[in-house]
Amino acid sequence: MDSKRTPLLREEWDLELQKMFESRFAPKWNANIGDRIGEVEFEFVKSFQKDLVYAKEHSLYQTKESILSFIETYIKPSAFFKKQLEGIQWKQNFESIPFTNRDDLQSKITDIIPIDAKLENMVINPTSGTTGKPILAPNHPKAIGCYVPLIEYTVKKYGVTPIHSPNSTFAIQLCYQQNTIVYATCHSLAGGAKFAKINIHPNSWNKTTDLQNFLLEFSPQILTGDPYAFESAMKMGIKYKPEAIHSTALELTPALRNNLSEYFQCPIINFYSLNETGPIAYSCPKDPEWMHLLPHDLYIEVISNETLTPLPTGNVGEIVLTGGRNPYLPLLRYRTGDQGEIQYGTCECGDHFPRLRLLSGRKPVYFQKPNGETINPIDVARILRKNPIIYQFQVEQVTEVRWECRLSLSEEIEIGKSNLEKEKTKIKAELESLFGEGSQVYISTNFPLDGKKQIVFINSYLSQRETKI
Repeated sequence: MDSKRTPLLREEWDLELQKMFESRFAPKWNANIGDRIGEVEFEFVKSFQKDLVYAKEHSLYQTKESILSFIETYIKPSAFFKKQLEGIQWKQNFESIPFTNRDDLQSKITDIIPIDAKLENMVINPTSGTTGKPILAPNHPKAIGCYVPLIEYTVKKYGVTPIHSPNSTFAIQLCYQQNTIVYATCHSLAGGAKFAKINIHPNSWNKTTDLQNFLLEFSPQILTGDPYAFESAMKMGIKYKPEAIHSTALELTPALRNNLSEYFQCPIINFYSLNETGPIAYSCPKDPEWMHLLPHDLYIEVISNETLTPLPTGNVGEIVLTGGRNPYLPLLRYRTGDQGEIQYGTCECGDHFPRLRLLSGRKPVYFQKPNGETINPIDVARILRKNPIIYQFQVEQVTEVRWECRLSLSEEIEIGKSNLEKEKTKIKAELESLFGEGSQVYISTNFPLDGKKQIVFINSYLSQRETKI
């Protein structure tokens, strides 16, 4: 760990972190990261946290009237805002403001970024690509740092008190992939408390018993990850009882939530978050089918899929967001592509911010090798994303041995016919190696590029088998 990656790093934090790096049970670390939080970023996040707590205590969530000051801030510095608002009475009629969609974030990002923004601290976070076209969302360390008070707010609602000490490990993120980055760090906004991302796949450990011993040695307060990782952890028989589990990225079904709670003997907190926005909502402690809007600086709408007009409480439509704290990506009526309904009013849990019930979420998809082993679709995405000619993709397992890989190719990168065939041959070989002996991958390049959210991973083979059972 160095002070360039973690500007506020203290010697006692580094000493504790070295114990994790050098543990005899440690995974095969392959990356070094830091929080990039300096004095300016630290003060920004602490101010955000103070405002968050005050807003939560006084039910001061954003409305279409209160979010107008946010919009006004960006009219001059953002060419995109200026164009969207030109010629309309947006202060008098909020619904006259045109929507922002995923295509805008891909093709007009240089217009969206305020002209006075300093770019030296920009961090690029590609979207997960589980639905729709991946977006290279620009972000800033101070906006990423705000994840800390937002996550801490949610765990406190479930009775967990974060320990701000370098002797503590606040969270360990689990994933199950053939390849991914694995690292340990400490966070300036949590008093130097440790955080690690580990891969529970056997590829990442020297001995099969190391994973279990590593968790016991560093005793993280919470485990984070996606439903796929937690289900894999249960199948592997991992024995550890955190104070809470934080699940995100994919839809957490009620059945899996109950199984996780019973297995790990702790509360399960479901998290709705997008790279474009950061954390949006968390599951209500009293009724986990509903999720409370989390930050105080996002205005949320639910619009009709047919008329694109705002819907009253009790109606299902598309979730639209305005606001946020990312200085590179201010959002103006951003259509998320996610479906849900919104409800206002008091809640027994004490959080009186609006509640969302999500529908048609990002369901976990599992691929299966001919020998029965499972494959995390993220490993598939890793192979396809690294190829610059691929703009969007969809991969479907059709039978036990057959996969169909549909690609949309970038119109901006010219590639000859012979080179395209070479690329397709290379992709086919990599995917068949991942899917295992006997697998057959068929590649097409006519996948529609229409800007809509598309399901990226489909397993019609397993779905048909489950239906027959």
